[in-house]
Amino acid sequence: MNDIEIDDEKRQKVRNRLARARGQIDAVIRMLDEDGQCLDIISQMTAATKAVDKATSSMIFAGLECCYKEDIEGDKREKLEKLFMTL
Repeated sequence: MNDIEIDDEKRQKVRNRLARARGQIDAVIRMLDEDGQCLDIISQMTAATKAVDKATSSMIFAGLECCYKEDIEGDKREKLEKLFMTL
């Protein structure tokens, strides 16, 4: 199985999104332990989910970009990336 190569900038962006999600999940756990407000907990859970989803989309796009680099260039590449980020 071939490894997917992702450049350092993209890797750092994915890592930052996941770190943000971890912080939000830690906040949810803290709020649950401290009997926090339901709406605040749901808001943090939603934010964490979105952060993980965006990190996942970025990794999927990086894989496609690595495997099909010659086929997706310029405007097509930008449109495909925007599409993945909206998923």
